[in-house]
Amino acid sequence: AALVGWAGLRPRNDVSAGKVKGRKTLHGNKYLRKILIQCAWGASRTKSSGFSKRFNALRKRMNHNKALMANARKLLVVIYNILAKRQPYLAKAA
Repeated sequence: AALVGWAGLRPRNDVSAGKVKGRKTLHGNKYLRKILIQCAWGASRTKSSGFSKRFNALRKRMNHNKALMANARKLLVVIYNILAKRQPYLAKAA
């Protein structure tokens, strides 16, 4: 959670008296965020990729930019787990 926040991929959720004050992801490392979004875009455009399937599923119920941010966050979590556990990435079979 801290890494996702540091990368600037955690959406803000400021709610007061039932009113949503803001949802933009402005805090964090803007360079890392841009690179992760570009990588997520490439991963979502790759056919038969798990990220592509996830992007298309999210795209049905939200804006494509929000789906792309969700994919970038998931990509960062996958990268972190690969580096932390020192194991190769095994994509889930669909």
